[in-house]
Amino acid sequence: MEQISTHTTSHNGFLMMLAFLIASVSALMALELAKRVTGDVTTSHRIWILFGGTTLGLGIWSMHFVAMLGHASLHESTYSIWLIIGSMIPAIAGCILSFGLISHKTTWMILLQSSGLMGFGIVSMHYIGMAAIQSVQLDFDPSWVLVSIGIAWGASFLALWVGFFSSYSTERTPVPVKLMFSLLMGTAIFSMHLAGMRATTIIPDASAAKQVPIDPTLLAWLVTSIVFLLFGMYFIAYTLERQIQKRDLFQTTILESTTDAVVTTTSDGEIQYQNQAFAHLFEGHATEPFFQDYHPLLSAQQPFYQPVQIDTNHRTLEVTSYPLQDGSNNQVLWFIRDVTEAVASQRLIEHMAFHDALTDLPNRHKLDALLKECISQERSVACLYIDVNRWRFLSDILGHHGADELIIQVADRLKHTIHPDDVLTRIGPSEFVILLFAQRSSLAHQKAEKCIKAISSSFDVDGTTLELTMSAGISHFPKDSASSEELIQFSRLAADESRQDGENNIKLFEESSRPQLLRNMEIEKALVTALSNDELTLVYQPKIDLKRNRLEGVEALLRWQHPQIGKIAPSDFIPIAENTGLIHSIGHWVIREGCRTWVRWQRTGIRPFTLSLNVSPLQFAREDFVDTLQSILLETGMDPMYLELEVTESSMLSYEASTREKLTQLHQLGILISLDDFGTGYSSFSQLRELPVQVLKIDRTFIENLFTDRNQEAIVRSMIQLGHNLGMKVLMEGVETSAQLEWLLKESCDFVQGYYFSRPLAETDVPLHVKQTTTYLEFGKH
Repeated sequence: MEQISTHTTSHNGFLMMLAFLIASVSALMALELAKRVTGDVTTSHRIWILFGGTTLGLGIWSMHFVAMLGHASLHESTYSIWLIIGSMIPAIAGCILSFGLISHKTTWMILLQSSGLMGFGIVSMHYIGMAAIQSVQLDFDPSWVLVSIGIAWGASFLALWVGFFSSYSTERTPVPVKLMFSLLMGTAIFSMHLAGMRATTIIPDASAAKQVPIDPTLLAWLVTSIVFLLFGMYFIAYTLERQIQKRDLFQTTILESTTDAVVTTTSDGEIQYQNQAFAHLFEGHATEPFFQDYHPLLSAQQPFYQPVQIDTNHRTLEVTSYPLQDGSNNQVLWFIRDVTEAVASQRLIEHMAFHDALTDLPNRHKLDALLKECISQERSVACLYIDVNRWRFLSDILGHHGADELIIQVADRLKHTIHPDDVLTRIGPSEFVILLFAQRSSLAHQKAEKCIKAISSSFDVDGTTLELTMSAGISHFPKDSASSEELIQFSRLAADESRQDGENNIKLFEESSRPQLLRNMEIEKALVTALSNDELTLVYQPKIDLKRNRLEGVEALLRWQHPQIGKIAPSDFIPIAENTGLIHSIGHWVIREGCRTWVRWQRTGIRPFTLSLNVSPLQFAREDFVDTLQSILLETGMDPMYLELEVTESSMLSYEASTREKLTQLHQLGILISLDDFGTGYSSFSQLRELPVQVLKIDRTFIENLFTDRNQEAIVRSMIQLGHNLGMKVLMEGVETSAQLEWLLKESCDFVQGYYFSRPLAETDVPLHVKQTTTYLEFGKH
């Protein structure tokens, strides 16, 4: 049989064109698949490398055997099934290895190496496929073999450069460019086949050993099946890839749109994915391959599902991890949230909950928490209770802004007395508590003295100079009390008791005073409902005009009868009412009830007389006092000409401008003003002369020792003369004997009141007393 020269034999045009199309389509698939195998080496990329290399290798293999079937001289030849199958291996392996190498690192050296691998695989496939022809001997032309190798390497180089190095590897490739590239590559691959065929001379050899044969027809069906399988696989892969792209796009859109940082890592912390929020969160930080490199506490050992807070230099992060298990692939999903503002807000809320808004000192809630913790640990503690005297009066006079400014100054001065181990708290408008723990609890009295000294110097509030005093009470745990409530309460009641002893006094809680303090606590609690339960009443003590020898008026006195406690003296509950602020509601009730009673008396037909009502300094200091009084007069219908208000010396002579304005308004309404407890304060004669006061009321303490203290007569005589010199009437309280009455008559005292004439009368007894009593001086002598 004559030798066959493959470059002179006739060809089947259809099959040769089909081979060219298969080569071009294979090149097109190579371009599309190259974009899937670029990027980080992950499991999905490895799958695309295997699939892409297999697809391209099978495409080139199919092109080779379709072209071989197109050679007319080989129509009768049979092929070795094992070599046909074996020829697939280098084509597929070369493409897979080249894709894997260049996708990991794109450099020119890697491009040369990977294109060499692919070209070697294609050439090997070609010549192994030629060797599959049975009953022949093959003779190769070395020059054309080198040409075929060069074409295979060049085609591979071009394919890999376009797929991994050119701009088309990252950008969207236009369709004309794709077609042009596929045709160019198809021509190169087909040319490699033709060069390889030209390099081969086939010499028939009937004596050559035959392996498992496959005839050309069956080979044609095999190749056709593989081509259809190849295209079907590519179509399926392309469709699946589009769906995966849509899913990835959807997932990426969600992950990138969230404000939380999202990271996936391996079980040992190697980062597999991170969104833009994570990069922004660690902006300025060097890119690290492991999650824990960004912060030591970002540990892969963190328990799942449990949020953990991590403080960085500028932020507070909340990190939560979730397991991701996919077969043998164990990964961790991390959510990182910037909670800096939320934590700051929470801390601010907690701070506000446990601190006073005005002074930023710990408040009552913080005080209770500290004491409960201390008591639970059985640590000794001293509770120093400090209260600024006459605060409600000062607050009403200064107004809201002035009172705030004053208390801030007081708090600042007290802060300077505090040892680092002590705690200063503000628990009320003018009330502070200092806690001294352990051995320092024995220094509570010295601490109180420092506090008194700190506020002893004058204060300046909006140009007004003020002198403040305070009362202090001290109690200890566990010596005096068994709970935090008792500890605070006993120290407060001790401070109230110290106030009764004078200003700037310090009182230690004593066991002997426990009953009285407990009674005060009971009174304070009962006073809240005294008005609503109709437990308060008024009684009326007659005031006698000595010059006219008749009833000048009556003074309303407040009485409290509690169903359990019994009778409670005004001296016991009035200070408590002033400290708690209940004095305002009680004072309004006294004025309203007194005016109503006076109107009811007039309806009985008795002649009108003066009704005197005591006004608390706190009540008088309120800006709306005059307006409130006017509304009560209109409501009750009382004639203001018969109303007398008894204002204490301390409240009348404080803050001249505001006091003078109120007194002038009251005087214009026709209301009489009397200066109560005259002589117990520090009156300025120049002030008294300018104020519209009609009556000076001398305190009962001055007449008690009238005849036992020789200086007392001179003092009382001077006070009566002073009142007359100022153009005022003078009233003496507490007259109980005829000797006192005769002395007052001799000194020309104007009015008197006391048990000598009458005890306080009930409302219904007053009209009867007025009708039955015609002369008081004769009545008094009996």
